Amino acid sequence: LTGKSMKPTRGKKKTILLGKCMYQANKDNPDIQEMIAVKGCPPSPQKIVEAFQKAGIPLSPTLFEQMDMLPGFFMRKYEGKPEFDESFFQIE
Repeated sequence: LTGKSMKPTRGKKKTILLGKCMYQANKDNPDIQEMIAVKGCPPSPQKIVEAFQKAGIPLSPTLFEQMDMLPGFFMRKYEGKPEFDESFFQIE
């Protein structure tokens, strides 16, 4: 779980709580059978990888190595499309 509004789903065996806010909001939730908490604000990429691995989900640490480049990667699919207006995605 991430953010501040997500809630654990009843019946799930494991729940990963990412970040200080998510941990604080759900640490006592009775729907969590096994909690895997990744504390920190923001949580470190290495701790996130470890949490997923603990839950049995293989996750490569390289996923986080150039995370700051991801927005540009996804923006390329809109390049040259007339219906896309880049001004909608700028902070002024």
